[in-house]
Amino acid sequence: MASCPNPGSRLLDVVVFAEGRNSGAIEFTFPRWVPGSYLMREPFRYVREISVEDENGNPLKWKRNGINGITISARSPSKCVSVSYQVICPELSVRSNHVDNTHMHLMPPFTWFLPKSGCTWAKEGGPVTVTLNLPKSWSIATQQKKLKNKEILPNHKSWNAINGLVMHHLVAENRDELLDGIVEANPNKIHSIEVNGIPHNLKLWDAGGHKIEQSAIDRVLESIGKIANGFYELFGVPEIDDYTVILHLTGGMRGGLEHMRSQTSMVPRTALWPGEEEGWRDLVSLLSHEYVHLWNVKNLRPKKFLDYDLDSEQTTDLLWWFEGGTSWLGDVICVRSGVWSDEDYRKDFKRKLERHLNGSGHESQSLAESSYEAWIHYYRQHSYSSESQISYYNDSEIALFCLDAEMRKRSRGPGLEQVFVELYNKHGLHSSEAGIDESDIKLALGKCDGGARLVGFLEKLVHTRKRPDVNLAVSRFGLQLESEKNDSGDVDEGWLGLHLSERGNNLIVTKVRSDSPLRDLLIPDDEIVAIDGNRVGSNKSLGAVLKGRTGKDVDVLVSRHGSLIEMSCNVKAKPRHKTVLTGKGNQLWKSLIASK
Repeated sequence: MASCPNPGSRLLDVVVFAEGRNSGAIEFTFPRWVPGSYLMREPFRYVREISVEDENGNPLKWKRNGINGITISARSPSKCVSVSYQVICPELSVRSNHVDNTHMHLMPPFTWFLPKSGCTWAKEGGPVTVTLNLPKSWSIATQQKKLKNKEILPNHKSWNAINGLVMHHLVAENRDELLDGIVEANPNKIHSIEVNGIPHNLKLWDAGGHKIEQSAIDRVLESIGKIANGFYELFGVPEIDDYTVILHLTGGMRGGLEHMRSQTSMVPRTALWPGEEEGWRDLVSLLSHEYVHLWNVKNLRPKKFLDYDLDSEQTTDLLWWFEGGTSWLGDVICVRSGVWSDEDYRKDFKRKLERHLNGSGHESQSLAESSYEAWIHYYRQHSYSSESQISYYNDSEIALFCLDAEMRKRSRGPGLEQVFVELYNKHGLHSSEAGIDESDIKLALGKCDGGARLVGFLEKLVHTRKRPDVNLAVSRFGLQLESEKNDSGDVDEGWLGLHLSERGNNLIVTKVRSDSPLRDLLIPDDEIVAIDGNRVGSNKSLGAVLKGRTGKDVDVLVSRHGSLIEMSCNVKAKPRHKTVLTGKGNQLWKSLIASK
């Protein structure tokens, strides 16, 4: 049970009740990572004020066990055990608990101690009831089922209602359902539409308390319906009771995390504002990406993920498929379903290709290596990461775009979407052959139209430390890549190869690219003070100073740890990658973006 009597305290009062205790010691642990995010999150760091009692309210002895658990002594036998504690919930993200006066986002791995040994649940793994005591004005949205038989609730004083709060009772069939069952609670109503007989629920919350216009809500609901129908055309209608979208609106933060029948997505609130094309395009792409995971990750999984071990890193070299492939298919469905136009697809492709070409890690890391090393690299990037690392999201999507182009050329129409369907049908959790490895992807590719002779092509894409031939792929679709026009006309734009953060009137170095003329001179956190004696305090003022100076030497004044340092460099021309898709496209292009 989790209670929220004072949301402004940022605290949840939690009680975990375990019945069927054995005669020995009983061990409780917290999960150490959240599936879908490959980093040890250590939820135990948010826990405090632990106490343990038996079914009569008598205190039991316990001690810490490792970094994420406790052990209750066998010297104090009892049939049942209750563990009470507080969880502080200050972190606003899709992967953690967040509580304030306006809402609660409950992430189960950050909330529940789990019996690991010494009781019936630890052996059988379910079912488990969840009770929430929440403010009366709050309603909840969750994929977890409502508890119908309240007689199975624990008979314990901790399960009494709290004055001023309303009790909500839920039930999870097993450990994975429990940990996957996020809950969003706030005063905003739940908006629903029905897609092929399946209710799709939308629960919104704005971190700053801004009003969310009904027209924006309707637009999101319409897009959810189109996206869902796009996937149903491909995979068939899933056997689920409902699907829940939790959407958080922020001042700038962004993220998404998939669950079996729900998702939490987070975007800047400006994405819903009229005329904000790029923000809106990103929002529906995110919703689509997390929806793909209903099939690709939550149902079709690496074999190693069929039974999650949440206490240690679970490595796989297949994230290029499960995240990069999901990104590719999610964007394809965006344009096929009509939530994106052809122009939207091209603009987003340009953005992703720009990121792909601006990185320099392709000679140091393959897509398979990027996947396997996610635990130590992707979520722990530093200022020089792009020199030796690539993204199993963005770079894999570009690579699979190239594979799709080759498939369509050979099949004269159908492409990579066939492989997703083949793998899901044969290796989803519903199958006797559940779970995949790379060999299964290759076998599925070989069975699909146009894929028979592409296994070697895929092998090179995934395991070679080299960029794929995007120009060739684009030409397969009857398109060309061109450079974006120079906004400055005939005046060249000088370039120093820096990523800079504006902090007040100060311009702070966050990253020095490997091809920067200042690569060996500047370090992150340096402040660029002046160029040739001209004070600069913003990216705009720096750009103005550098215009027309390509090929010329400039003096750069830098502040480093309170000292002024002078240095000079030769200004380079701003790189102009060919990232703009041009041309009408041929029949293969239409087969990619047209509705099935």
